[in-house]
Amino acid sequence: MDERGSHKHSPVKTVPLELVQTILRSAVNGRSVGLEEAIRVLDCDAHHANRVLRQMAEAGYLEPADILDGLFYWQLTPNGTRLALEPKRKRIGRDKVQTIISALLARAKVINGDPDRLQRITLKLFGSALEERDDYGDVDVSIAYMRRQLSDIERKRIENALKARQSRSDRQSFHGRLMVAERQDTREIMAFLKKGLPHLSLMNDDPMDLEKPYRWLVDHDVKTDRPVDVSDDIVRPNGPSILDQYPRKPLPPITLLEARHRAISASTKVAIDDMQIGLEDAAALEEQMWSPKVTREGAFVANDIRSEKRVKFAGFQHLCSIWKKDLGGVAMLKEALDWCDEHKVWVRDLFPRVSIQRSDRTHIIRLGWGHDLLYFNVGGKSTTGSLLPRNRTRVSKIDLAGAYAVGRALSKMYDESRCAKMPWFSADILLPLVEVDRLPDFPQLHKAGAFKEGAFQGLREVTFF
Repeated sequence: MDERGSHKHSPVKTVPLELVQTILRSAVNGRSVGLEEAIRVLDCDAHHANRVLRQMAEAGYLEPADILDGLFYWQLTPNGTRLALEPKRKRIGRDKVQTIISALLARAKVINGDPDRLQRITLKLFGSALEERDDYGDVDVSIAYMRRQLSDIERKRIENALKARQSRSDRQSFHGRLMVAERQDTREIMAFLKKGLPHLSLMNDDPMDLEKPYRWLVDHDVKTDRPVDVSDDIVRPNGPSILDQYPRKPLPPITLLEARHRAISASTKVAIDDMQIGLEDAAALEEQMWSPKVTREGAFVANDIRSEKRVKFAGFQHLCSIWKKDLGGVAMLKEALDWCDEHKVWVRDLFPRVSIQRSDRTHIIRLGWGHDLLYFNVGGKSTTGSLLPRNRTRVSKIDLAGAYAVGRALSKMYDESRCAKMPWFSADILLPLVEVDRLPDFPQLHKAGAFKEGAFQGLREVTFF
Protein backbone atom coordinates (compact mmCIF):
# COMPACT_ATOMS: atom_id res chain seq x y z
CA MET A 1 0.00 0.00 0.00
CA ASP A 2 1.43 3.36 -1.04
CA GLU A 3 1.77 5.91 1.74
CA ARG A 4 3.08 8.85 -0.32
CA GLY A 5 0.87 11.84 0.36
CA SER A 6 -2.07 9.59 1.20
CA HIS A 7 -5.29 11.59 1.43
CA LYS A 8 -7.17 8.82 3.18
CA HIS A 9 -4.90 7.23 5.76
CA SER A 10 -2.50 8.62 8.33
CA PRO A 11 0.94 6.95 8.45
CA VAL A 12 2.15 4.96 11.47
CA LYS A 13 5.64 5.79 12.69
CA THR A 14 7.51 2.50 12.38
CA VAL A 15 5.24 0.20 10.37
CA PRO A 16 4.08 0.40 6.72
CA LEU A 17 0.36 0.84 6.20
CA GLU A 18 0.15 -2.58 4.55
CA LEU A 19 1.09 -4.25 7.85
CA VAL A 20 -1.16 -1.87 9.80
CA GLN A 21 -4.04 -2.94 7.57
CA THR A 22 -3.21 -6.62 8.13
CA ILE A 23 -3.29 -6.13 11.91
CA LEU A 24 -6.63 -4.34 11.66
CA ARG A 25 -8.03 -7.09 9.45
CA SER A 26 -7.04 -9.71 12.02
CA ALA A 27 -9.34 -8.08 14.59
CA VAL A 28 -11.51 -10.51 16.55
CA ASN A 29 -15.11 -10.16 15.32
CA GLY A 30 -13.87 -7.34 13.12
CA ARG A 31 -13.44 -5.05 16.11
CA SER A 32 -11.00 -6.15 18.84
CA VAL A 33 -7.19 -6.18 18.57
CA GLY A 34 -4.71 -7.18 21.26
CA LEU A 35 -1.09 -8.18 21.62
CA GLU A 36 -1.84 -11.63 20.19
CA GLU A 37 -2.95 -10.30 16.80
CA ALA A 38 -0.01 -7.88 16.51
CA ILE A 39 2.52 -10.56 17.51
CA ARG A 40 1.12 -12.95 14.89
CA VAL A 41 1.24 -10.40 12.08
CA LEU A 42 4.60 -8.82 12.92
CA ASP A 43 6.37 -11.99 14.13
CA CYS A 44 7.72 -10.00 17.08
CA ASP A 45 7.72 -10.02 20.87
CA ALA A 46 5.15 -8.38 23.14
CA HIS A 47 7.22 -5.23 23.69
CA HIS A 48 7.46 -4.40 19.99
CA ALA A 49 3.82 -5.34 19.42
CA ASN A 50 2.75 -2.98 22.21
CA ARG A 51 4.76 -0.10 20.69
CA VAL A 52 3.13 -0.62 17.30
CA LEU A 53 -0.38 -0.83 18.74
CA ARG A 54 0.14 2.42 20.64
CA GLN A 55 1.43 4.08 17.46
CA MET A 56 -1.67 2.85 15.62
CA ALA A 57 -3.79 4.40 18.37
CA GLU A 58 -1.87 7.68 18.06
CA ALA A 59 -2.57 7.62 14.30
CA GLY A 60 -6.29 7.24 14.98
CA TYR A 61 -6.85 3.59 14.01
CA LEU A 62 -7.31 2.13 17.49
CA GLU A 63 -8.67 3.21 20.85
CA PRO A 64 -8.86 1.55 24.29
CA ALA A 65 -11.83 -0.79 24.56
CA ASP A 66 -14.37 -0.43 27.36
CA ILE A 67 -13.41 -3.32 29.65
CA LEU A 68 -14.85 -4.45 32.96
CA ASP A 69 -12.68 -6.96 34.78
CA GLY A 70 -10.70 -8.46 31.89
CA LEU A 71 -7.48 -8.31 29.89
CA PHE A 72 -6.81 -5.00 28.17
CA TYR A 73 -7.30 -4.81 24.41
CA TRP A 74 -7.89 -2.21 21.70
CA GLN A 75 -10.87 -1.67 19.43
CA LEU A 76 -11.02 -0.24 15.93
CA THR A 77 -12.06 3.39 15.44
CA PRO A 78 -14.07 4.43 12.34
CA ASN A 79 -10.74 5.25 10.66
CA GLY A 80 -9.41 1.82 11.61
CA THR A 81 -12.47 0.08 10.20
CA ARG A 82 -12.17 2.11 7.02
CA LEU A 83 -8.56 1.05 6.47
CA ALA A 84 -9.31 -2.58 7.38
CA LEU A 85 -12.07 -2.80 4.78
CA GLU A 86 -10.12 -1.16 1.96
CA PRO A 87 -9.36 -3.82 -0.69
CA LYS A 88 -5.80 -4.55 -1.77
CA ARG A 89 -5.21 -4.11 -5.48
CA LYS A 90 -2.39 -3.98 -7.99
CA ARG A 91 -1.27 -0.38 -8.59
CA ILE A 92 -2.14 1.41 -11.83
CA GLY A 93 -0.77 4.32 -13.87
CA ARG A 94 -2.27 7.70 -14.78
CA ASP A 95 -3.52 6.49 -18.17
CA LYS A 96 -5.53 3.75 -16.47
CA VAL A 97 -7.01 6.29 -14.04
CA GLN A 98 -8.18 8.45 -16.95
CA THR A 99 -9.62 5.39 -18.70
CA ILE A 100 -11.62 4.50 -15.59
CA ILE A 101 -12.93 8.06 -15.20
CA SER A 102 -13.94 8.23 -18.88
CA ALA A 103 -15.74 4.88 -18.67
CA LEU A 104 -17.49 5.98 -15.48
CA LEU A 105 -18.69 9.24 -17.05
CA ALA A 106 -20.12 7.38 -20.03
CA ARG A 107 -21.93 4.91 -17.79
CA ALA A 108 -23.28 7.65 -15.52
CA LYS A 109 -24.73 9.35 -18.61
CA VAL A 110 -26.56 6.13 -19.46
CA ILE A 111 -27.94 5.79 -15.92
CA ASN A 112 -29.11 9.39 -15.71
CA GLY A 113 -30.82 9.11 -19.09
CA ASP A 114 -32.50 5.76 -18.46
CA PRO A 115 -36.32 6.13 -18.27
CA ASP A 116 -36.57 2.80 -16.41
CA ARG A 117 -34.61 3.94 -13.35
CA LEU A 118 -36.11 5.15 -10.08
CA GLN A 119 -33.02 7.17 -9.24
CA ARG A 120 -30.43 9.51 -10.68
CA ILE A 121 -26.84 9.78 -9.47
CA THR A 122 -24.16 12.38 -8.80
CA LEU A 123 -20.44 11.60 -8.66
CA LYS A 124 -17.47 13.33 -6.99
CA LEU A 125 -13.83 12.36 -7.53
CA PHE A 126 -11.53 12.54 -4.51
CA GLY A 127 -8.40 10.95 -3.09
CA SER A 128 -5.10 10.37 -4.90
CA ALA A 129 -6.69 10.54 -8.38
CA LEU A 130 -6.82 14.34 -8.00
CA GLU A 131 -3.00 14.43 -8.10
CA GLU A 132 -0.34 13.67 -10.67
CA ARG A 133 1.55 10.60 -9.46
CA ASP A 134 3.62 7.75 -10.83
CA ASP A 135 1.05 5.18 -9.75
CA TYR A 136 -2.26 4.84 -7.92
CA GLY A 137 -3.97 2.29 -5.71
CA ASP A 138 -7.55 2.98 -6.80
CA VAL A 139 -9.91 5.67 -8.05
CA ASP A 140 -12.07 6.98 -5.21
CA VAL A 141 -15.48 8.27 -6.23
CA SER A 142 -18.34 9.39 -4.00
CA ILE A 143 -21.78 8.44 -5.30
CA ALA A 144 -25.12 9.91 -4.21
CA TYR A 145 -28.58 8.69 -5.26
CA MET A 146 -31.59 10.98 -5.83
CA ARG A 147 -35.17 9.82 -6.31
CA ARG A 148 -36.76 10.94 -9.57
CA GLN A 149 -39.93 13.03 -9.53
CA LEU A 150 -42.37 10.67 -11.22
CA SER A 151 -46.11 10.28 -11.59
CA ASP A 152 -47.72 7.48 -9.59
CA ILE A 153 -48.38 5.46 -12.75
CA GLU A 154 -44.80 5.78 -14.02
CA ARG A 155 -43.32 4.99 -10.61
CA LYS A 156 -45.51 1.89 -10.28
CA ARG A 157 -44.43 0.67 -13.71
CA ILE A 158 -40.72 0.99 -12.88
CA GLU A 159 -41.13 -0.53 -9.41
CA ASN A 160 -42.95 -3.59 -10.76
CA ALA A 161 -40.19 -4.20 -13.30
CA LEU A 162 -37.49 -3.89 -10.62
CA LYS A 163 -39.33 -6.21 -8.22
CA ALA A 164 -39.60 -8.83 -10.95
CA ARG A 165 -35.80 -8.82 -11.28
CA GLN A 166 -35.18 -9.22 -7.55
CA SER A 167 -33.58 -12.54 -6.58
CA ARG A 168 -35.52 -15.10 -4.57
CA SER A 169 -33.01 -14.98 -1.69
CA ASP A 170 -33.29 -11.20 -1.52
CA ARG A 171 -37.08 -11.36 -1.52
CA GLN A 172 -36.97 -13.75 1.43
CA SER A 173 -34.62 -11.58 3.51
CA PHE A 174 -35.85 -8.98 5.99
CA HIS A 175 -34.04 -6.08 4.30
CA GLY A 176 -35.03 -7.33 0.88
CA ARG A 177 -38.70 -6.80 1.76
CA LEU A 178 -38.06 -3.16 2.68
CA MET A 179 -37.95 -0.63 -0.17
CA VAL A 180 -37.69 -3.54 -2.59
CA ALA A 181 -37.63 -1.60 -5.83
CA GLU A 182 -35.21 1.08 -4.65
CA ARG A 183 -32.77 -1.51 -3.28
CA GLN A 184 -32.85 -3.42 -6.56
CA ASP A 185 -32.37 -0.20 -8.52
CA THR A 186 -29.36 0.77 -6.41
CA ARG A 187 -27.86 -2.71 -6.77
CA GLU A 188 -28.20 -2.65 -10.56
CA ILE A 189 -26.77 0.85 -10.86
CA MET A 190 -23.75 -0.07 -8.75
CA ALA A 191 -23.14 -3.28 -10.74
CA PHE A 192 -23.38 -1.41 -14.06
CA LEU A 193 -20.95 1.30 -12.96
CA LYS A 194 -18.34 -1.08 -11.52
CA LYS A 195 -18.43 -3.86 -14.13
CA GLY A 196 -14.90 -4.51 -15.40
CA LEU A 197 -13.40 -1.69 -13.30
CA PRO A 198 -11.80 -3.38 -10.26
CA HIS A 199 -9.80 -0.25 -9.38
CA LEU A 200 -12.93 1.88 -9.12
CA SER A 201 -13.89 2.44 -5.48
CA LEU A 202 -17.47 3.74 -5.22
CA MET A 203 -18.38 5.02 -1.76
CA ASN A 204 -21.44 6.59 -0.21
CA ASP A 205 -19.26 8.90 1.92
CA ASP A 206 -19.48 12.56 0.95
CA PRO A 207 -16.02 14.19 0.64
CA MET A 208 -17.51 17.30 2.24
CA ASP A 209 -18.23 15.29 5.39
CA LEU A 210 -14.79 13.71 5.23
CA GLU A 211 -13.25 17.16 4.66
CA LYS A 212 -11.37 15.82 1.65
CA PRO A 213 -10.70 17.83 -1.53
CA TYR A 214 -12.87 16.71 -4.43
CA ARG A 215 -13.90 17.52 -7.99
CA TRP A 216 -17.36 17.14 -9.45
CA LEU A 217 -17.66 14.48 -12.14
CA VAL A 218 -21.43 14.32 -12.57
CA ASP A 219 -24.23 16.54 -11.25
CA HIS A 220 -27.93 16.26 -12.06
CA ASP A 221 -31.10 18.32 -11.55
CA VAL A 222 -33.92 15.95 -10.57
CA LYS A 223 -36.60 18.61 -11.08
CA THR A 224 -35.83 18.98 -14.78
CA ASP A 225 -34.19 15.54 -15.05
CA ARG A 226 -31.27 17.07 -16.89
CA PRO A 227 -27.50 17.05 -16.34
CA VAL A 228 -25.86 20.05 -14.71
CA ASP A 229 -22.56 21.40 -16.01
CA VAL A 230 -19.69 20.88 -13.57
CA SER A 231 -16.43 22.74 -13.03
CA ASP A 232 -12.96 21.21 -13.24
CA ASP A 233 -11.96 23.15 -10.13
CA ILE A 234 -11.06 21.22 -6.99
CA VAL A 235 -13.23 22.02 -3.97
CA ARG A 236 -11.21 22.17 -0.75
CA PRO A 237 -13.31 21.99 2.44
CA ASN A 238 -11.78 23.78 5.41
CA GLY A 239 -13.54 22.16 8.37
CA PRO A 240 -12.68 19.08 10.43
CA SER A 241 -13.54 15.69 8.95
CA ILE A 242 -16.41 13.71 10.45
CA LEU A 243 -13.88 10.97 11.19
CA ASP A 244 -11.59 13.49 12.87
CA GLN A 245 -14.52 14.73 14.95
CA TYR A 246 -14.89 11.24 16.42
CA PRO A 247 -14.12 11.69 20.13
CA ARG A 248 -10.65 10.39 20.95
CA LYS A 249 -10.21 8.37 24.12
CA PRO A 250 -7.01 9.13 26.00
CA LEU A 251 -4.26 6.53 25.72
CA PRO A 252 -3.61 4.64 28.97
CA PRO A 253 -0.12 5.41 30.31
CA ILE A 254 0.61 1.67 30.62
CA THR A 255 -0.57 -1.04 28.22
CA LEU A 256 2.21 -3.57 28.90
CA LEU A 257 2.62 -5.10 32.34
CA GLU A 258 4.26 -8.41 33.21
CA ALA A 259 1.87 -10.83 34.86
CA ARG A 260 2.24 -12.32 38.31
CA HIS A 261 3.55 -15.81 37.66
CA ARG A 262 5.85 -18.53 38.87
CA ALA A 263 8.88 -17.84 36.71
CA ILE A 264 10.96 -20.70 35.30
CA SER A 265 14.36 -20.63 33.62
CA ALA A 266 14.78 -21.50 29.95
CA SER A 267 16.14 -24.96 30.76
CA THR A 268 13.82 -25.92 33.64
CA LYS A 269 11.88 -29.08 32.81
CA VAL A 270 8.17 -28.98 33.66
CA ALA A 271 5.75 -31.92 33.72
CA ILE A 272 3.35 -31.60 30.80
CA ASP A 273 0.70 -34.11 32.00
CA ASP A 274 -2.47 -33.22 30.03
CA MET A 275 -1.14 -29.83 28.91
CA GLN A 276 -1.45 -28.78 25.26
CA ILE A 277 0.82 -26.21 23.59
CA GLY A 278 0.66 -25.80 19.83
CA LEU A 279 2.51 -23.71 17.28
CA GLU A 280 -0.55 -21.48 17.13
CA ASP A 281 -0.52 -20.80 20.90
CA ALA A 282 2.75 -18.85 21.14
CA ALA A 283 1.23 -15.40 20.56
CA ALA A 284 -1.74 -16.04 22.87
CA LEU A 285 0.51 -17.13 25.74
CA GLU A 286 2.61 -14.00 25.34
CA GLU A 287 -0.51 -11.84 25.40
CA GLN A 288 -1.63 -13.41 28.68
CA MET A 289 1.83 -12.79 30.13
CA TRP A 290 2.06 -9.10 29.17
CA SER A 291 -1.46 -7.67 28.80
CA PRO A 292 -2.57 -5.88 31.97
CA LYS A 293 -5.89 -6.66 33.56
CA VAL A 294 -8.46 -3.88 33.82
CA THR A 295 -10.45 -3.95 37.07
CA ARG A 296 -14.07 -2.91 37.45
CA GLU A 297 -12.80 0.40 38.79
CA GLY A 298 -10.74 0.95 35.63
CA ALA A 299 -7.34 0.34 37.24
CA PHE A 300 -4.60 -1.45 35.30
CA VAL A 301 -3.06 -4.27 37.32
CA ALA A 302 -0.80 -7.23 36.58
CA ASN A 303 -2.63 -10.30 35.33
CA ASP A 304 -2.45 -13.18 37.83
CA ILE A 305 -1.49 -16.37 35.97
CA ARG A 306 0.07 -18.34 38.81
CA SER A 307 -2.54 -21.06 38.32
CA GLU A 308 -2.10 -21.07 34.52
CA LYS A 309 0.49 -23.75 33.92
CA ARG A 310 0.95 -23.10 30.20
CA VAL A 311 1.55 -19.37 30.46
CA LYS A 312 4.82 -19.80 32.38
CA PHE A 313 6.29 -20.85 28.99
CA ALA A 314 5.30 -17.51 27.38
CA GLY A 315 7.91 -16.07 25.03
CA PHE A 316 9.61 -19.43 24.44
CA GLN A 317 9.66 -18.92 20.66
CA HIS A 318 12.16 -16.05 20.94
CA LEU A 319 14.83 -18.27 22.50
CA CYS A 320 15.54 -19.67 19.03
CA SER A 321 15.40 -16.89 16.43
CA ILE A 322 16.28 -19.00 13.38
CA TRP A 323 12.68 -18.81 12.16
CA LYS A 324 13.03 -15.01 11.95
CA LYS A 325 15.89 -15.24 9.44
CA ASP A 326 15.43 -14.65 5.71
CA LEU A 327 16.10 -18.26 4.72
CA GLY A 328 14.55 -20.82 2.44
CA GLY A 329 12.48 -23.44 4.21
CA VAL A 330 15.01 -26.24 3.73
CA ALA A 331 17.93 -24.13 4.97
CA MET A 332 15.83 -22.95 7.91
CA LEU A 333 14.89 -26.51 8.86
CA LYS A 334 18.50 -27.68 8.75
CA GLU A 335 19.63 -24.75 10.92
CA ALA A 336 16.78 -25.36 13.36
CA LEU A 337 17.72 -29.02 13.68
CA ASP A 338 21.37 -28.07 14.24
CA TRP A 339 20.20 -25.72 17.00
CA CYS A 340 18.13 -28.53 18.53
CA ASP A 341 21.17 -30.80 18.43
CA GLU A 342 23.33 -28.15 20.11
CA HIS A 343 20.77 -27.53 22.86
CA LYS A 344 19.82 -31.22 23.27
CA VAL A 345 16.21 -30.67 22.25
CA TRP A 346 14.24 -33.89 21.73
CA VAL A 347 13.48 -33.00 18.10
CA ARG A 348 17.06 -33.88 17.16
CA ASP A 349 16.19 -37.57 17.63
CA LEU A 350 13.47 -37.54 14.94
CA PHE A 351 14.20 -39.38 11.71
CA PRO A 352 15.16 -36.67 9.12
CA ARG A 353 12.30 -37.38 6.77
CA VAL A 354 9.75 -34.75 5.76
CA SER A 355 6.43 -36.12 4.54
CA ILE A 356 3.75 -34.02 2.85
CA GLN A 357 0.10 -34.90 2.32
CA ARG A 358 -2.29 -32.73 0.34
CA SER A 359 -5.90 -33.82 -0.02
CA ASP A 360 -9.40 -32.45 0.47
CA ARG A 361 -9.12 -29.85 3.28
CA THR A 362 -5.87 -31.49 4.37
CA HIS A 363 -2.51 -29.71 4.24
CA ILE A 364 -0.20 -31.82 6.38
CA ILE A 365 3.59 -31.71 6.72
CA ARG A 366 5.50 -33.93 9.15
CA LEU A 367 9.02 -34.50 10.37
CA GLY A 368 9.90 -37.97 11.64
CA TRP A 369 8.80 -41.57 11.20
CA GLY A 370 5.97 -43.70 12.55
CA HIS A 371 4.59 -42.35 15.81
CA ASP A 372 7.72 -40.36 16.69
CA LEU A 373 7.20 -37.15 14.74
CA LEU A 374 6.19 -33.48 14.62
CA TYR A 375 2.93 -32.98 12.75
CA PHE A 376 1.50 -29.68 11.43
CA ASN A 377 -1.58 -28.61 9.49
CA VAL A 378 -0.77 -25.64 7.24
CA GLY A 379 -3.84 -23.42 6.89
CA GLY A 380 -4.42 -20.35 4.79
CA LYS A 381 -4.02 -18.02 7.78
CA SER A 382 -2.14 -20.09 10.36
CA THR A 383 -0.28 -23.33 10.97
CA THR A 384 -1.43 -25.57 13.80
CA GLY A 385 0.15 -28.55 15.51
CA SER A 386 1.46 -29.68 18.89
CA LEU A 387 4.98 -28.76 20.01
CA LEU A 388 5.01 -31.40 22.74
CA PRO A 389 6.73 -34.79 22.41
CA ARG A 390 4.65 -37.96 22.56
CA ASN A 391 7.21 -40.06 24.40
CA ARG A 392 8.35 -37.60 27.07
CA THR A 393 6.66 -36.29 30.20
CA ARG A 394 8.63 -33.08 30.81
CA VAL A 395 9.68 -30.16 28.60
CA SER A 396 11.47 -26.83 28.96
CA LYS A 397 11.22 -23.50 27.18
CA ILE A 398 14.28 -24.54 25.17
CA ASP A 399 12.44 -27.67 24.01
CA LEU A 400 9.45 -25.64 22.88
CA ALA A 401 11.68 -23.07 21.17
CA GLY A 402 13.40 -25.75 19.09
CA ALA A 403 10.13 -27.44 18.14
CA TYR A 404 8.63 -24.05 17.25
CA ALA A 405 11.53 -23.17 14.92
CA VAL A 406 11.22 -26.57 13.23
CA GLY A 407 7.47 -26.07 12.84
CA ARG A 408 7.92 -22.66 11.25
CA ALA A 409 10.52 -24.09 8.86
CA LEU A 410 8.20 -26.94 7.84
CA SER A 411 5.36 -24.49 7.28
CA LYS A 412 7.64 -22.38 5.09
CA MET A 413 8.64 -25.45 3.06
CA TYR A 414 4.96 -26.20 2.43
CA ASP A 415 4.18 -22.62 1.41
CA GLU A 416 7.25 -21.93 -0.75
CA SER A 417 6.69 -25.13 -2.77
CA ARG A 418 3.02 -24.09 -3.24
CA CYS A 419 1.70 -27.47 -2.13
CA ALA A 420 -1.77 -26.00 -1.63
CA LYS A 421 -2.03 -25.52 -5.43
CA MET A 422 -1.21 -29.15 -6.15
CA PRO A 423 -3.71 -31.93 -6.93
CA TRP A 424 -4.10 -34.41 -4.11
CA PHE A 425 -0.77 -36.08 -3.48
CA SER A 426 1.72 -37.33 -0.91
CA ALA A 427 5.51 -37.28 -1.01
CA ASP A 428 8.50 -37.97 1.20
CA ILE A 429 11.68 -35.89 1.33
CA LEU A 430 14.90 -37.23 2.85
CA LEU A 431 16.34 -34.06 4.31
CA PRO A 432 20.08 -35.00 4.33
CA LEU A 433 19.94 -35.57 0.55
CA VAL A 434 18.35 -32.21 -0.31
CA GLU A 435 20.96 -29.84 -1.73
CA VAL A 436 18.80 -26.73 -2.30
CA ASP A 437 17.98 -24.04 0.28
CA ARG A 438 14.32 -23.94 -0.66
CA LEU A 439 11.98 -26.40 -2.34
CA PRO A 440 11.12 -25.84 -6.01
CA ASP A 441 7.65 -24.86 -7.20
CA PHE A 442 5.73 -28.16 -7.12
CA PRO A 443 2.83 -27.08 -9.41
CA GLN A 444 5.31 -26.03 -12.11
CA LEU A 445 7.08 -29.39 -11.88
CA HIS A 446 3.73 -31.18 -12.05
CA LYS A 447 2.60 -29.16 -15.06
CA ALA A 448 5.81 -30.14 -16.86
CA GLY A 449 5.26 -33.79 -15.92
CA ALA A 450 8.43 -33.79 -13.82
CA PHE A 451 7.00 -34.10 -10.32
CA LYS A 452 8.10 -37.63 -9.50
CA GLU A 453 10.70 -39.44 -7.47
CA GLY A 454 14.11 -37.95 -8.14
CA ALA A 455 12.76 -34.63 -9.49
CA PHE A 456 15.25 -33.13 -7.05
CA GLN A 457 17.71 -34.72 -4.66
CA GLY A 458 15.85 -36.26 -1.72
CA LEU A 459 12.33 -36.51 -3.23
CA ARG A 460 10.88 -39.98 -2.64
CA GLU A 461 7.62 -41.95 -2.89
CA VAL A 462 5.44 -39.50 -4.83
CA THR A 463 1.82 -40.66 -4.99
CA PHE A 464 -1.23 -38.97 -6.54
CA PHE A 465 -4.72 -39.82 -5.25
